[in-house]
Amino acid sequence: MKSLMIKTITLALLTAFSLSALALPKLGGLGSLLEDNSEETASMDLPSAQIQLERTLRDALADLSEAEAYFAEARGDAEQAAASRSRAETLRGKDDLDIKESMDASASSREKSAEFEANAGELSADAKALYAKGLLPYAKGVANTSKAAQEAQVWLTAAQKEISSIRNPMKLKSLKTSLGGGISIAKSLPKFFKTLGASTKGVFSFARKQKLSTKKAQKALPEDDF
Repeated sequence: MKSLMIKTITLALLTAFSLSALALPKLGGLGSLLEDNSEETASMDLPSAQIQLERTLRDALADLSEAEAYFAEARGDAEQAAASRSRAETLRGKDDLDIKESMDASASSREKSAEFEANAGELSADAKALYAKGLLPYAKGVANTSKAAQEAQVWLTAAQKEISSIRNPMKLKSLKTSLGGGISIAKSLPKFFKTLGASTKGVFSFARKQKLSTKKAQKALPEDDF
């Protein structure tokens, strides 16, 4: 969990630097922060890497939304369960969608679940069974979110370098437009990570309190994040 919060702070810093680069034709200094990635970023196909980053994050949000559907069912919130399940299906598809909007919706669902977990007593047998079904997709969602964070850090560094190298105003404008999706994700990830990182321990603590098996789900979590 400490590692996840460190990633959140790092990504926030990278976002700040990258957004500054969008405002100025030239900005030095960011590359020196991540010199170990210099070879990887130098040869990166930014549009393709952006598509991969979006896919990784969509997969993460789909898993988290599926988990929240089960958690909502466990607490008797049928409306929230249906919304989360529908969101998971949409995220797993190929249709265009607003990823930031999906992140906000997922964060809102997590906050509602966290409030319930903090105040609920012992669940009924049926509710326990439903909550247990959400543990594995939740863990997979955390793992994919961690993967997205790593991809975003490398992508942001490469994007900043490319932006700072452009001198032609027309080309610079075109590049900013093409990279807009990745920049939007980078702006939204820190807040999302904060919500996710703050509640992951609560999810598993609540599960253990309900005497649910967490072994399989915990194995799916990133080793350095939980």
